[in-house]
Amino acid sequence: MRSGSTRCCRNTTPWYLAVLLVVVVLPGCALFDAREQLAQMDAACVISGTVAGADNQPGPYVVSVFLEHPAAGSVAPIPVDYVITAGRSEWFFALEPGTYGLLAFRDTDGDRRLGEHEAFTYVGGRESVDCPESTHREGLGLMVGAEPERGGWNTPDLPVLDRESSGATSVSLGQLTTFGDVVSLDDPRFAADVARGSLWRPVDFLLAGHAGVYFLEPYDPGRTPVLFIHGINGSPRVFADIVAALDRERFQPWFYYYPSGISLQASAGYLAQIMGELEVVHDVDTVHVVAHSMGGLIGQSYLRQRTRRHSDAAVPRFITIATPWDGHAAAQRGVEHSPVVIPVWRDMARGSTFLSDIFADGHPVVAGATELHLLFTYRGEGGHGRPANDGVVTLASMLKPEAQRHATSVVGIDATHAGVLAHARAIDAINALLADHSR
Repeated sequence: MRSGSTRCCRNTTPWYLAVLLVVVVLPGCALFDAREQLAQMDAACVISGTVAGADNQPGPYVVSVFLEHPAAGSVAPIPVDYVITAGRSEWFFALEPGTYGLLAFRDTDGDRRLGEHEAFTYVGGRESVDCPESTHREGLGLMVGAEPERGGWNTPDLPVLDRESSGATSVSLGQLTTFGDVVSLDDPRFAADVARGSLWRPVDFLLAGHAGVYFLEPYDPGRTPVLFIHGINGSPRVFADIVAALDRERFQPWFYYYPSGISLQASAGYLAQIMGELEVVHDVDTVHVVAHSMGGLIGQSYLRQRTRRHSDAAVPRFITIATPWDGHAAAQRGVEHSPVVIPVWRDMARGSTFLSDIFADGHPVVAGATELHLLFTYRGEGGHGRPANDGVVTLASMLKPEAQRHATSVVGIDATHAGVLAHARAIDAINALLADHSR
């Protein structure tokens, strides 16, 4: 999680051509950036686990992490970050290396501070979590008792980190994350060069505070959120035409913005944690998901992770647009031939573990409470030995049989991979699917 990198040039090519350039031409600047960024990601400390209440006490729960002084007891622990969750759930922290304590409590009054009458559990002192460089401490189970118990440590006086005015000396992913900032789609963070650069420099993207979920207006409890997830090298700005036609009397657009270079599994887990907090803070009961291209893969994994997190909000509609359910051949070539392999390529390569797993268990969420609606595109240059495609993704990948079997509807759009986002028929189809749901 260290800052700084050398930027000798800027990648401006489409993602699939960028992979081919790495394999064939080997641009030194992009490879140097990518190698350095991957090393920085690998150096981070990750602590993860679960939180639950005794006797299945309802949430919300707060899990907070504290940096502990090497001389135990000599200096009060310093709050670094926190996670808010609806109930028994998974959580994770991506941190600088260090020694950390963990506090979990049932936040009955919703103020994100441990009150005198709120049950809690604390892991610290002699039981502190030592997390050196390049370490993943997994499987930490935090059980919050049914009744408050006060020990020797003065926990009621310990505040939970306020991310807006953090005085923490240790950097965490949560501090760098956007949780519902109100912006316009013209925000410079959504510029095309910023989005493309996140493939090669994902750490710089995160350290700049670009990643997270954005709103176009303050949350309105009378309108249903629609979460938009862009594809590789994309940003919230690519959905401008769809949002312009959205029924804003009924819906409010939210946007997940993430660095394209990180793994799809990590992107989905990150989204699940952000959305879990936003749903609790705003008491959200329903959210729809609309995803373009690779964003559909992230959305599918996100839905799976929601089940493990016991998220309360319903997701009636999951609409995917030109999603490469069977991966992309260019990603496979990058994995096989590039001297530096970007994590997202591994997940996007045909036959990857990620792609094999997303429908492996029949996905009860999509098959039951959530309807999958699959839009595919076909205006490409097929023939002459080339498979039918939309200029980027093959029809075979978009129409993978497992995805079709889980889909409530499958709709073809005569558009290119990027052009579909401004295509009138696609926009009408999306609006019709959203309008068909009654809250």
